[in-house]
Amino acid sequence: LSGVGHALAGAQRAREQSARAARAEALRARAELALLRTQVNPHFLLNTLHTMIGLVRREPALAEAALERLGGLLHYGLRLHRSEIDEVRLADEWAFVEGYLELEKLRLGDRLRLTLEASPESLDCLVPPFALQPLVENAVNHAIAPRAGGGTLAVRTRRSGERLSLEVEDDGPGAGEAALFGTDRLGLRLLRERVAMLYNGSGKLSFTPSPGGGLTARLDLPAVTAAAAGA
Repeated sequence: LSGVGHALAGAQRAREQSARAARAEALRARAELALLRTQVNPHFLLNTLHTMIGLVRREPALAEAALERLGGLLHYGLRLHRSEIDEVRLADEWAFVEGYLELEKLRLGDRLRLTLEASPESLDCLVPPFALQPLVENAVNHAIAPRAGGGTLAVRTRRSGERLSLEVEDDGPGAGEAALFGTDRLGLRLLRERVAMLYNGSGKLSFTPSPGGGLTARLDLPAVTAAAAGA
């Protein structure tokens, strides 16, 4: 009886693990299909190209640099799409977000005020692809770009022991849970689902009001480096 019970319990665990793996694969595929809609969406591309057209006559060297930066962003997205991986180094994600914000800075100018802080010990940790970008894009599009005076965006990463924290804070009007995960914010919903599945409950995406007004998005993950994962 004990052996039968142990075998049944083992079979149940195997079924649960298989279901989790299938769900994670489905979410990864959905995230890839959503890439051009959310992470590098048409509005961003159109706005960036419109900005570049204005720069071609006034500052051709700057326009050329912006085109190279845009090409780098698209290449990164295609490379991840083809490699079918579920985690990348935070350093790669950070470079992608910096490039994205450089292009948004061209569009918004002084209306977009940035504070970027990445602790060196956090950059070798692994994170889901496009973990930071949808949080940054959400803040730019909904908290800063609609306001005549723009706003301030702070992006921070830090490692504390066995945990990794990614924060995106804005000084905009804030938003409720229903608005954050509405139909027009597919990237945020996909990110929350992927984090829940990939880390089996040990990762969390949360949104809290900022002390001075606005919203803080926080992604809390296990701090696992590429070397440790390989071992």
